[in-house]
Amino acid sequence: MTTLLVEVEVEGAELSKALLTQFEELTQSVARSHDLQGPVSLVLIDDEQMRGLNSQFRSKDRTTDVLSFDLGPLPAPQGADEMVYKEIYISVEQAHRQASDLGVSQSEELARLFVHGLLHLSGWDHETEEKLHAMEQETDAILARIGLLPQ
Repeated sequence: MTTLLVEVEVEGAELSKALLTQFEELTQSVARSHDLQGPVSLVLIDDEQMRGLNSQFRSKDRTTDVLSFDLGPLPAPQGADEMVYKEIYISVEQAHRQASDLGVSQSEELARLFVHGLLHLSGWDHETEEKLHAMEQETDAILARIGLLPQ
């Protein structure tokens, strides 16, 4: 089973209970449809932290909206199976700017970025325009399945 762990490193960026429930539903939806396994950690950070991660891991000295990392199998507690651990980092500040630019709610943009990260962890990429379009369509379909977008 895929579980979701949430860590908030930005003061005032806590997820509402309703949004947290939706994120758990999104995690399960992607897990079922794209064979996502193991725990997923969502970390909400600010632009400065995101810029550091983006610089360190992608050699891009600027903020971005979402980064995903698959840490691979990690040792589990004695007697348990090996765990696969995945992390998604979202810049709350960048998400809020994008929500404003797109004319959507901050919750919707956070959900969209979260699904984008989940799809990356499931093996999706957007190295071409066609792949980006397919990934965006799949993101919308997943958001619609749990009622965040009209179907």
